Amino acid sequence: MTSEQQPTTGVTREVELLWGLRKGAKRGPKPKLSRAAIVDAAIALADAEGLDAVSMQRVAKRLGYTTMSLYRHVDSKDDLLTLMWDVAMSERPPGPRTDGDWRAGIEAWCQGVADQYREHPWYVYISKPGPPTGPNGLRWMEAGLRELNSSGLTPAESLQILLLLDTTLHDLLRMDNDRELAAQKSGIPLDESEREWLASLHQVLDPQEFPTITRTIDAGTFEKGPPDAALSEELRFPVQRILDGVEAYVRATGGNRR
Repeated sequence: MTSEQQPTTGVTREVELLWGLRKGAKRGPKPKLSRAAIVDAAIALADAEGLDAVSMQRVAKRLGYTTMSLYRHVDSKDDLLTLMWDVAMSERPPGPRTDGDWRAGIEAWCQGVADQYREHPWYVYISKPGPPTGPNGLRWMEAGLRELNSSGLTPAESLQILLLLDTTLHDLLRMDNDRELAAQKSGIPLDESEREWLASLHQVLDPQEFPTITRTIDAGTFEKGPPDAALSEELRFPVQRILDGVEAYVRATGGNRR
């Protein structure tokens, strides 16, 4: 028996799907098409044209098959998105540090997550109801929890902080993507559209009523170039402040309370 033919009593449908426990294709000649090929084609399509471009029909056309042939391997578009969500995180997370520097370890984890979100910008538009259940997502979860556990946080606290860090990266990169998409739709370069936005605000903002926003704009806070390969400042700053909070909290509580 292959892993796809094993009985799956006691596990959820999503776990069955992501871990290859679902029964394979119906009887007959071994198909040339595979689930992995379908997912890879869907990811390539999403990378090129965005998540809205992904449909069973478009993926089938990209592979040179009929739409119905895909359903031998993937039951629905929702299942396809679930598989894409895990496969897109296939880059291996950072391994355990030998110097015991948990903070450097979790910063490397954040860098790796941000890199993959940037490589697949559509990723942040897939809505997931909870923590990962697929092998790739769980590897990243394991690596992040490992570093946070070594900081002195309890397992429950480590999970909460990891979700906070991931949500921060996810939402900030999604906002960056939204700005880029809006600029593309308008046909106006992003830096030019942001200058127009700031100029418009200057016309309507009363410094007496909005003194803090005015100072923020005057400080050039909204003027930034495209993110570089490293964590950009709008990501680095909140990540660093979250980790500062972890350090202060662990010092105050003694760490790893059972």
